[in-house]
Amino acid sequence: MFEAKEIIHQNNHWISLVFLAILIFLTLVKVFYKDRLLHTATLFISNKYLLIYFGKEKNDIINLFQFLLFIIQLLALSLLFYYANYLWHFSSKFDDLNGYLLLVGGVGLYFSLRYFMGLFLAEIFNIKNKYNRIVYDKVSYFNNLILWILPFLVLSAYTAIYKELFFKITLLVLAILLILRYSLVLGNNKKLITNNLFYFILYLCALEIVPLAIILKLTI
Repeated sequence: MFEAKEIIHQNNHWISLVFLAILIFLTLVKVFYKDRLLHTATLFISNKYLLIYFGKEKNDIINLFQFLLFIIQLLALSLLFYYANYLWHFSSKFDDLNGYLLLVGGVGLYFSLRYFMGLFLAEIFNIKNKYNRIVYDKVSYFNNLILWILPFLVLSAYTAIYKELFFKITLLVLAILLILRYSLVLGNNKKLITNNLFYFILYLCALEIVPLAIILKLTI
């Protein structure tokens, strides 16, 4: 006698729509900012355009180009967290589309609050220009990082076999690029950081360590 078993398949149609949305936003960036997108995609190799673009936008670092890439970051990072939860079962509330939307909201809120908290502290201590300089470098390198991660994320999403292995490779590449990003940001701003060491330590404590500590406290 054959025993009937219920087979549950994960519905991945909405994931394809997420990748389609990322592609649409990326296409918009390429149409309106073709040269700048190319320069952003090669920042890890050459950073000579950082000073040029910062010189043009130091008083307006939040613009359409950065906004479009922020949306791409938001969608891609949330998908990365979604797949980590899907593979390793951290919480059942992030297992579907509603869970993914919660992740999008949480990631967006985290980055927004961190930026505005930093801006508030920069205004208090009168270091807005220095703050904008470091934030501009960090955001630019993070845009580059996401562009490099996207192909690995697609492979992780649509590989039928060895899905967990591909995702671990994606996380490894992400970790390497994050380390490279922080090294380049520190190297590019070494003089600025050395001359403003107190503010840099305050920045690390208030905007880097504290948010991570809060997240770990809430999740562990």
